[in-house]
Amino acid sequence: MSIEAIYSASDDIDLTDEELARIEDTGDSIQVALSEPLTFTASKLDGERTLEVLTLPKKVKGKHLKALDKAEGEMGKSMALVAKLANIPPHACDEMDGRDIVLCLEAMKPFLPRPPRTGRR
Repeated sequence: MSIEAIYSASDDIDLTDEELARIEDTGDSIQVALSEPLTFTASKLDGERTLEVLTLPKKVKGKHLKALDKAEGEMGKSMALVAKLANIPPHACDEMDGRDIVLCLEAMKPFLPRPPRTGRR
């Protein structure tokens, strides 16, 4: 699994205009308003956190992409990337609405490396 799967994960789902309106470009980052608040505990030492908006950096770095190597399965890799970009623990994505995950991936597409082309060049 690689960047191609990230691109195809959101290609198969038609997002509504209302969903796309939840994406806001703030200059250095993209904010995605979640359809329902995300509540999680980062670690046993931390208290519970609730987020209504995820902030994703436009500048995708190698450390973000390396998160793909640690996850299994196409959806697992997509969720690992969203978690790393949003600076939330990977297990927090387990509680996200599926369409919110796809919306985050769609919002980040312009800032991800392009997948390699197949066929003749």
